[in-house]
Amino acid sequence: MLTWSFTLKTACAVEKMSLLALLLVSALAAASGQHIRDVCSSSPLRQLECRRPGLDAWDSLAQTPLGASHSAPPPWTFQGSCVTPENVTESYCVYSSRGFADGRGISILTTPERAEIIRRLPAFVEAGALSRVNTDASPPYEERELPGRGRGLIANKTLHRGDQIFAHTPILIVDEEAWQDAETKQWIEMQKAAVNGLPPASKEQFWELFGQPGEDPVSSRVDTNAFSIDINETTHSAVLPEIARLNHDCRPNAGYFFDPQTLTHYVHAVTDISPGTEITITYIDPHMPRRHRLARLSQTWGFNCSCSLCSMHPSLTQASDARLHQMHALEERLQDWETASPEIALAFVSLYEQERLYASISDAYRFAALTFCAEGQRWSAIKYARLAIEIGMLNDGFLDEDVKQMMKLAKEPEKESCWLKRVM
Repeated sequence: MLTWSFTLKTACAVEKMSLLALLLVSALAAASGQHIRDVCSSSPLRQLECRRPGLDAWDSLAQTPLGASHSAPPPWTFQGSCVTPENVTESYCVYSSRGFADGRGISILTTPERAEIIRRLPAFVEAGALSRVNTDASPPYEERELPGRGRGLIANKTLHRGDQIFAHTPILIVDEEAWQDAETKQWIEMQKAAVNGLPPASKEQFWELFGQPGEDPVSSRVDTNAFSIDINETTHSAVLPEIARLNHDCRPNAGYFFDPQTLTHYVHAVTDISPGTEITITYIDPHMPRRHRLARLSQTWGFNCSCSLCSMHPSLTQASDARLHQMHALEERLQDWETASPEIALAFVSLYEQERLYASISDAYRFAALTFCAEGQRWSAIKYARLAIEIGMLNDGFLDEDVKQMMKLAKEPEKESCWLKRVM
């Protein structure tokens, strides 16, 4: 069986909780004496795992200088103590740069080796790499209290597809391996040192974040507001105060991605957004049927979703679930050259449009571009490749591999391996 040359970003990659995993928020309601909000949480976070039991105490703290053997001076304005857990060969240290990103600052809790990799990224060494980020002088939104929903971001002007809503660098990055290896007390102390290494304004933003009542005030804010990112194939947790203000919708009007080269989290409109409309992202794989979506949100994060899709009449919900089921069937056929056809691809695109899956519709556009390429229909292949590029850059990243592939196809489809694949 012949298959496509790219990996479809649907169930696994679209569910960005591997990138953006949310934490249970019911403690907020319990602490305030209120019922759990019948809406989706506003905090995009990494999902916590239980700490490893039985870890022995960490070795004594030791100062470990970084960068002494390199010609380029390290950017760190503060370096906290390093610790080496027992039975672990790596040390974990706190590195802070108060001048990073024009004074927004950043603190990183990681190994010396990974800190060295991070400090050589374009975010630190290329002039102008962050010239378009962390600019909040005139944001296209305002934060409001929403009845029964907590706080959310409301568009204050018309936003069109592709408009940047915000782009920010993290104020805190934590190595996931350090979190897994750490003994609780020492881990808390290192997190406190990381927060103390931030500039005053960023430190204030950190303390304005929600933390679980009754827990350590630093760790609970990190746990509640951090989301997973990959830097050089290593998983870290990042804290961006801005992203925590976005609420969930199963059919969001905004898409997001993290650029590991510039350490920047981007959020863009993926459809037109009118003034007064709440700006939303999805916390889960939106391709799941309603029952599975509700179960995932309730079991993992402790609330019931009342977005428009989840609140529809049962007859409309059944129609939506039927479309989603058919989408999965068509996807299987589209992954085989022998059964993939432009007609099936166009039906696939139509189902995405009917389901309002605007953030991930680049998947359908890619299939359409490839099937038209396989039939030798040059201009239709170019049309859908361009559409795939437009949405893919907003939801998967400017330098995403599938985006690059579509750029080549849009330029010269005749030179791509898909050309005339079904007619030769």
